[in-house]
Amino acid sequence: MKIKRYIVKDMKEALMTIKEDLSPNAVIVSSQKVREKGFKGYFLPKKLEVTAAVDEEDIEETKEIKKNEEIFTPEEIKRLKSLLSPDKTEINTDLNTDVNSEINPEINSDINTEKENVSKENVPKDDNSNLEHLRKNLLDLEIKPDIVDVILNNYQKSAFNKDNIDVEALTNSISKILKPVTKENQKSNILAFVGPPGVGKTTTLAKLGAHFSLINNVSISLITIDTYRIGAVQQLETYGEIMNVSVDVVMNQEQLKEAVEKNKSKDIILIDTAGRPSKNISKILELKTYLEALDSVEIYLVLSSVTKDRDLLRMLDDYKCLNYTKLVFTKTDETQYLGSVINAAYITDLPIAYITNGQNVPDDIDVGEPESIAKLILEGVSL
Repeated sequence: MKIKRYIVKDMKEALMTIKEDLSPNAVIVSSQKVREKGFKGYFLPKKLEVTAAVDEEDIEETKEIKKNEEIFTPEEIKRLKSLLSPDKTEINTDLNTDVNSEINPEINSDINTEKENVSKENVPKDDNSNLEHLRKNLLDLEIKPDIVDVILNNYQKSAFNKDNIDVEALTNSISKILKPVTKENQKSNILAFVGPPGVGKTTTLAKLGAHFSLINNVSISLITIDTYRIGAVQQLETYGEIMNVSVDVVMNQEQLKEAVEKNKSKDIILIDTAGRPSKNISKILELKTYLEALDSVEIYLVLSSVTKDRDLLRMLDDYKCLNYTKLVFTKTDETQYLGSVINAAYITDLPIAYITNGQNVPDDIDVGEPESIAKLILEGVSL
């Protein structure tokens, strides 16, 4: 293990320096604001001291990769930057601006039609051993039987090779039942994250904030109404200080409205909330009164991938009164049985906006693209 300390201007510079100097796999162990040594340090802005660690094997691997990288000329680099520069005229809450985000809106109606058709059909269970093998594997992932029928019905229509399992066709068959996040179904730049305690709402919000502000260069503000959990406010304030982003702590509806109004010039406003146990409906309704104070807000329901399917379905129903429009699944790295993710997305007919797979900020988060989710789910089976 190699540990190294860096003095940098901000977290953006820290991430770039660490990845270049140590390894893309390096982990930030700690960070704090410090003054430069000497008399002049008192008159200069504070710097950020970041400590990072990485395995020696990762360092050697990074050196080997760099050795084999193609070197671009300054002209080529300039041209690539111009192609990759983000268009700030339109805000997109995706982590990356990608042409793939322009999804055909007819997909949604296709999904609904497919649901109706398959409900009237029974997928043959004894057609061949491959189909039976797939059925068993999908059920082992804890995908509900009726949803397995939908997937296999799609698979039978698209599989190119009937004698062997067509992995690409199976991936597409799962992707087809997942609703994508599009610009059309992103209705507000105010995003509130709700869900039961302990699922990782604050960490998820910090990861998104870091991506938006440090990587996508989008202006953001953070608001928290989580004043119940010990250390919750301090945790978010620490993230805000690292990202050089304002954090507002609100205690009631009026303060929430004032905080949103104060930050209305920001591209994105992220709101953290206290975890409400799904069985405690009164607490969920209390949160509802907070959020109803806002004219426009997009509600993201954050759930853990390791939650039992039966409990997960109950949570989906208990939080329904908040009118959530997106799902976020955390801790996908802690289980290989991700059938509940598919079940939740299919039953609610809502897009999975993001998935997280670790505690590292800002790295361990991905956009919930249907194909990526399908591939992740299939990692848990032997085809």
